Amino acid sequence: MTFADPAIASVSSRLLDPVFSTDIQRMPLGQPENPSQPTSQVVLVMNHNRDPLDELTTALARNGYEVRLGESLAQSCRIAGEDRPDVVLLNPLVLCEDGVELELLERMQSEDDPIPVILLVADLAALADARSLRVPFRDFVLKPCSAAECVHRVELALQTRTRIRGLQTRARQLESQVSVDFKTGLTSELYMKKIMGLEWKRAQRHQNPLSLLLIDVDNFKSVNDTTEYAFGDEVLRRVADALKGNVRETDFAARFGGDEFCVLLPQTSPAEAVQTALRIRQRISGMTVHSSNFERQVTVSIGVDSYDGRKASSVDHLRRHANRALHEAKRRGKNQVWLYSGSEQRGSEQGGAGQQAGPPASADEAAAEE
Repeated sequence: MTFADPAIASVSSRLLDPVFSTDIQRMPLGQPENPSQPTSQVVLVMNHNRDPLDELTTALARNGYEVRLGESLAQSCRIAGEDRPDVVLLNPLVLCEDGVELELLERMQSEDDPIPVILLVADLAALADARSLRVPFRDFVLKPCSAAECVHRVELALQTRTRIRGLQTRARQLESQVSVDFKTGLTSELYMKKIMGLEWKRAQRHQNPLSLLLIDVDNFKSVNDTTEYAFGDEVLRRVADALKGNVRETDFAARFGGDEFCVLLPQTSPAEAVQTALRIRQRISGMTVHSSNFERQVTVSIGVDSYDGRKASSVDHLRRHANRALHEAKRRGKNQVWLYSGSEQRGSEQGGAGQQAGPPASADEAAAEE
């Protein structure tokens, strides 16, 4: 798009989003990036202002795009629901905060796959208003607009979207390769979730028991608040070492969040899981972490749940029930092991004999009392 007025050109260059500005190497208008591959992207033209855009829609169709024309909000909503577009050209009727057009645009977006929006505006004042409303547009064209220019902007927007998708795919691939937590040397949370899914399927297939321990360092926030973060990291490493020394080679120990850990125990009954949890609790409660400036006695609370290999359930239920047992252990004074068992929880206070408890408190209630 060209500007006759140098002042307008200067302002427009500052208003454009630098990430999506059109400083990409310019191609001949109307030519796809890769001519050997046919273009089949869907362009939704939301012509709510009812301007004459026949020349534009014809040019888009001539260049291989599937054009969907919505001349009212109802039409645009229906079209977007039937076929998610690859790019949107918006000629708005009224753009205002909490307006229906803005709501529709936001509803169409996806964090993993954003749809570029090209805004047709009458002047730069309207563009500034749109920016203040956080309209998710990626480019703009001043009206009256050239059909060839709009086609070129669509091509640039789609190129940018392709690059974003490629970067996101690469990021997911790299993330999936991170299997070790860098602070503790335990399995990472992301990789542990994959292991839990696989072990759950294996337990179901062979009808073997599977147990999960959720472990939380007691009063860890006060450690960070009253010492240094480096000392807090040392506490986490010492807890991780205790876990490594008290599980079998066939078990899996992972850091699950800031100060929370989990241990997955394949082919382990509830009684065996509780014994493992008691051993871990006792090992850590006798541990003192110290540095040149700080010294702390460390304790943990542990929630336990087990799958018996037969009852209908899911890995999400296993984790949720272990979490409720963990909250119960913390609610009842911390430094304890608690086993979830349906409507009741059996507890082992300070590692002593198991005790019957009433119905478990909800996670919110437990957190409030903590």
